[in-house]
Amino acid sequence: MKQDTPRFYYGWIIVALSFLCLSVALGVRYCFGVFYVAILEEYGWSRAETAGAFSLAMLAHASFAPVTGTLIDRFSPRIVFPLGAAFLALGLVAASRITAIWHLYLFFGIAIAIGINTHSLTPHITLICRWFIRKRGLASGLALAGLGVGTMVLAPMVQFIIDMAGWRIAFLALAAIVLGVLVPSTAIFERSHPQDVGQYPDGIAPDLDSSPLSTEKVSKENYITSPRRQQWTFKAALSTRAFWMIAVMFFCVAFLINLLVVHLAAYLVDAGYSPILAASLVGLVGFFGSGGGVIFGFLSDRFGREIAYTIGAGAAIAGLLLLLLAGHTGASWMLYAFVVLYGMGIGAMGPIPTATVGDFFAGKAMGHIFGVLTIAFGIGGALGPYLGGYVYDRTGSYTLPFLLALAGLCMGGIAIWVAAPRKR
Repeated sequence: MKQDTPRFYYGWIIVALSFLCLSVALGVRYCFGVFYVAILEEYGWSRAETAGAFSLAMLAHASFAPVTGTLIDRFSPRIVFPLGAAFLALGLVAASRITAIWHLYLFFGIAIAIGINTHSLTPHITLICRWFIRKRGLASGLALAGLGVGTMVLAPMVQFIIDMAGWRIAFLALAAIVLGVLVPSTAIFERSHPQDVGQYPDGIAPDLDSSPLSTEKVSKENYITSPRRQQWTFKAALSTRAFWMIAVMFFCVAFLINLLVVHLAAYLVDAGYSPILAASLVGLVGFFGSGGGVIFGFLSDRFGREIAYTIGAGAAIAGLLLLLLAGHTGASWMLYAFVVLYGMGIGAMGPIPTATVGDFFAGKAMGHIFGVLTIAFGIGGALGPYLGGYVYDRTGSYTLPFLLALAGLCMGGIAIWVAAPRKR
């Protein structure tokens, strides 16, 4: 006999909240490339030292991620998320007062980074893996689509505000959005587990037959936490090959994404495109990334994480090659093809690696495990932007960093096949 469950599954509210939070919080992070161009114009700092603030932000993200993972394991998201959003808003207000390079490092590189971290992949994917098992890839893809939508909306908006009122006002506008949207929505609607609202993972109640054992009273909490799979500890996860292969994948994905986040707008402006067009194209990459995340998340549920990741990586590689050619030839069709191919392909790099963590390391310690894996993401995300600026300062070209990003995509593909989530 199957117990009755409500038709509407509250897990989709959790997905919608994650979509919203990632749209705003990570949208703020990925607007750095727009602020980057404006700040370079005003102060004339080198590209490497200015991009170094983003690299520091990724290191702060890596350092704080295990803390966020532990907090989301131990405390309600209705506490963690509103406090994190308030801290992010405070950092954005402080960033509007930047007058020296160390201000940029302190406010964007540390304060804003910590605020964003409380609304990053670690806590939200940890929550989604509690709420979804069968549709984990799709749910992750829908949530991570918020990242692309946030970039699509916020990047052109920030550039418009910069053109009209300056980059300081743009920081204040972002602070108002964070404070007005994230704090109330997460405080009111977030929940930790399906049992908090009387439901089960995926909204599917357990099947109970009529035997004496199965007709005993079964609590939702016992059902959800019963050891169908190994309940991983961090120490046990650390000893597996899969953990380290996922770490390699996180590093490679972060190197690629954050290199482009910081330097794509500058690359396009250098190629002769206007700042507002460059910001719009950055936003369009996010738009197609959202679609790609949903599509590849669904495909990874149906056909396997490895196959879906490989197809996505192939599209991103083709897009990057077209971007390099467009910068040398000025062919507009190559630029727009890059936006579609790279955007769709990079969309796979969000839900698939994160769902893979849930496939392997389900359990009460998953937030902590995910947080430690995020250290690899932070290191890759720190290296990519700084290396891009350093090489440009010395060669006047982004060709070598972009080629290294292509190599990283290939390495990430190898890593997921070695990790082999299909065998789980």
